[in-house]
Amino acid sequence: MAAILCQSISSLCSSLCSGCGQLCKLPCTMCSAVSKPLCEGIKTICTSHFCIYTTLALGLNIPPVIFGFESLAYSSTCKGSLWLGINILFCVAHIVAAFYLATKTTSWNETMQTLCYDPWIAAYILTCIASFVWLGIGMSWAVSGEMLNGNCPGNIQSLSNNSMYCGYAFFALGCSALFISMAISMCMGRRESNQQQQQQQQQNSTTGYVAFPVANKV
Repeated sequence: MAAILCQSISSLCSSLCSGCGQLCKLPCTMCSAVSKPLCEGIKTICTSHFCIYTTLALGLNIPPVIFGFESLAYSSTCKGSLWLGINILFCVAHIVAAFYLATKTTSWNETMQTLCYDPWIAAYILTCIASFVWLGIGMSWAVSGEMLNGNCPGNIQSLSNNSMYCGYAFFALGCSALFISMAISMCMGRRESNQQQQQQQQQNSTTGYVAFPVANKV
């Protein structure tokens, strides 16, 4: 009887310990499940041909997003806040497009295929045109004083001006970074093509000159 009781208690303790162990491992398992894809994504972006463009897109579009959220509560009563709120959408589109290019293209052929024929990139080009027009509207409102129309926060002028500075800087520097990234992609593509041609020539040279034994005539 005592042996059965001790065995039952031992099984219960073992089950409790196992359950506690699984419970303690759960946060680590969840963290690993989240961090592993994140680390792989960061690695892909850092090794991408469009790493420079992606870095620039993040650096010049995240601040306007923060500025927009600071004044978002006044978007219904302040014209400047309305401009900043809509500008958030364009900034997010720039960031998403940069990540899309960085993860989508791994060779020069894929780069040209994506830039020329991808429907999402075509939609992004139209978004860029709309974003540039929206920056022009913001500049016009800032010069005429319309940014301050309505119930605006005290720092709306500085928030909108800083957002416009970042926007114009992104278009000026972003185009340069995009062309640099394309040039890197083209150079890497040519290098890989030359390496493949050399490997093919080496394979042909090793398989094309095989000595065959010649039978002796009797």
